[in-house]
Amino acid sequence: MEQNVNSSDSQGSLGTRIQQILDEQRSLAYDALDDLMYEAFLEVGHVLTENGDADQPQAVGGLSSYALRQIRQHVADGNLAEWLSAGADGDKSLYLRDFLNFNKLQMDELRVRYPRAFSKWTEDEDEALLVCYRQEAQQGQKIPWGQIAKQLQRNPNAIRLRLEHLGINLGSDAGRQRRQGGAAR
Repeated sequence: MEQNVNSSDSQGSLGTRIQQILDEQRSLAYDALDDLMYEAFLEVGHVLTENGDADQPQAVGGLSSYALRQIRQHVADGNLAEWLSAGADGDKSLYLRDFLNFNKLQMDELRVRYPRAFSKWTEDEDEALLVCYRQEAQQGQKIPWGQIAKQLQRNPNAIRLRLEHLGINLGSDAGRQRRQGGAAR
């Protein structure tokens, strides 16, 4: 019995130590991101200030026109660092998210794996998809979503969604949960 107590104690301290390491590294990463965001915003602000009001872009690289105006204003006022360190009017986490632009990074990563991701489906692709699906379904075997995705260079979820869009009821073949009372997500 005492072995179990000691074992759980060491597991607790091990977990605590791992948590400390992660917290320390996350803190360092956050500080580094803060510095990088400041440097990027400072450069962006200078570019915007140099070009005057007429050339204000609507949105660029994940930053909204509002964010660009704020950056420009605080660089022009010479208080960008203070504004960011004070929390950017409560929106610092949003600015950081937009600065990092994870959505674009995720899309780029998906395009590497699935070159046709986010591209409009062609009639030829629709036909190829239907042929592949019907062939597998007629044989009564489990649908090889990964194979079809590789062949069509699209994400397996995009394949299933497209089949549903084309009127195929996948039922249990869909391979994902459905929300009660709603369409597949």
